[in-house]
Amino acid sequence: MNDERPARGGRRDEDPTARAHAELDLARAALAEGDLAHAAGHVAGAIAAAPGLPEVHELLAALSARAGDEGALELFPVEQPAFIGTVVARAHLQGRHDPIGGLRMLAQATQFNCSQPWADVSWVRHLEPRRLDPNELARLFVAVMSSLGDPAEARVAKANEVYLDLARRATAAHPGSALLHGAAAGLARRFTALAPAALADAVRWGAHGHRLRPDKLTSVWYAYALKADGRLDAALQVMRQAWQAEPGEVDLCADMANWLAEAGRADEALDLLDTAMRTEPDYDCAVHTAARLRFERDGDVAHLVGLVDFMREHPLTSHEHTDLAGACRGRPWLAMVGGPAESVINLLHQIERDRRAHLEGTATVSALEVPSALAVVRRELPGLRLSIEGGPPPEMVGPQRPDGRVLWRYDGMLARPAVPPPSARALQLLGGLVWPFWPDPVAAYDQALPLGQLGAEELLSLLVHPPAGTDPKLPDGAWERASQVYACLGLLHCEELRAGAEPGDTGRSRELLTAIAFGVEDWTTEAALFALVVAAWLDPGCREEVRGVVGRRFLDAMQQSRDRVVTIRESLGELALITPQMVPEVSALAREVLSRREEQRAGPPDQTGEPARRRRWFGRR
Repeated sequence: MNDERPARGGRRDEDPTARAHAELDLARAALAEGDLAHAAGHVAGAIAAAPGLPEVHELLAALSARAGDEGALELFPVEQPAFIGTVVARAHLQGRHDPIGGLRMLAQATQFNCSQPWADVSWVRHLEPRRLDPNELARLFVAVMSSLGDPAEARVAKANEVYLDLARRATAAHPGSALLHGAAAGLARRFTALAPAALADAVRWGAHGHRLRPDKLTSVWYAYALKADGRLDAALQVMRQAWQAEPGEVDLCADMANWLAEAGRADEALDLLDTAMRTEPDYDCAVHTAARLRFERDGDVAHLVGLVDFMREHPLTSHEHTDLAGACRGRPWLAMVGGPAESVINLLHQIERDRRAHLEGTATVSALEVPSALAVVRRELPGLRLSIEGGPPPEMVGPQRPDGRVLWRYDGMLARPAVPPPSARALQLLGGLVWPFWPDPVAAYDQALPLGQLGAEELLSLLVHPPAGTDPKLPDGAWERASQVYACLGLLHCEELRAGAEPGDTGRSRELLTAIAFGVEDWTTEAALFALVVAAWLDPGCREEVRGVVGRRFLDAMQQSRDRVVTIRESLGELALITPQMVPEVSALAREVLSRREEQRAGPPDQTGEPARRRRWFGRR
């Protein structure tokens, strides 16, 4: 189904009511000429634009009278892909003689776009529910409620209040239908933003359906109504009784665990999930929920990595899960690119964008900062002369170790790209994929798949020459850092590097990413390490290797921070904490550094550390 078709009656950017009237004018002209097919097309366009406009339904009735019942239905054929105006017009015509069939089609329209009052018409308002099958009405309510939100936004509730009105009349007409009362309860609790009394209806109908037939469905609908009413313990009791009656329905445990976790009772939630998984260890709902709750409780990324392993080993699931994305949401590197820490980017934040091109003058930086950050500032402030105090630290202007990949070459304090610019095709391909937020690391990896068609050298060029950002609302540096992240993820997919390797083998890609990580200190260091971390999430066979690379690079930064500011140090600590199977002592050091950053954010950064005695955890290759 779609809501797009060529606009034949007015421009698409007009007010919807004006567009509907323009379509109706064309429909009247076609009807006067006896061209019923064209008239029907314009009526469908008017319905799609303003489904509640009375004139729309008057003209639909006139068209039906002219064509006859069967002929009118033929004027609105439902084809694939179906135009929503055609579907709704046919539903109104069919509803006169087949109310359930018409309601089903209106429910499909509501599922497609729940913000429009597709069903709020006189024939639905005046239906006599006692003449309809209560089970069919229950299925209708289930179809509608899934798209409204829980609870529905006020505007969505208002557009669909006709279904709540139908539920009130239907429950009165069929007092003995347990399924109908349960489904009506599920529907009613969606409308609390519009009609607070709907919650009382939901509880009453849920209780009545549960009394009539206390099975899993009626128990769930009743329990959800009780929870929405603030009666969590009563809701849990109903769910526990349902689970006791049907011990194999472990999805009831996942619902209860989520409720308990929301109420701050995580330990109870996990106990419940452990009980469920003793019965069915591989039940996906329980595994997903438990992993998220355990991570939220102790922050140990092993729970999320274990969940990714489970998902790889159990590709078939009962439904789509959001626990991994929910656990990662809002966390640096798990769901978004880590923020820059350079003083030059902080300077950029303070200058309004419309002033930057014309700003002139000199700014002094107390120490050399990474080349990607300085490149962003020089591009944004072309008239600003940056004066950098001190000398260039040797371990900063050269690779961290002899086999490190050099992407920048320094001439004194000035870094220049050591790789040529990428092609327009590569810039366009990367620019169409980049965004500094992603659901979880695995999702970011999947999204970078198209970059695998680029060669390795072109992906390296993108690291140093990222495309210009297109969203002025993004913080300075976020677009560039995200571009570098996706370029590195592209290296994991790089067909050139994976040629001749076993499926899933990223060995050559990891070798190149490691060389970047130990190249010239830069934002590209973080991007390469993140891609290595993602590789370790996906492939248990490379976890020991990646642990060593990430841990060593973090400890190097800690060592160097004893003598100078290392702006990427905290970010490397964040990456260490999301690396699978990281050495506990290194994780503890990373947490200490990040905790100190939070405590001292208002003051000068603390650059002390004790990495030297910890270097024995990782040997040199």
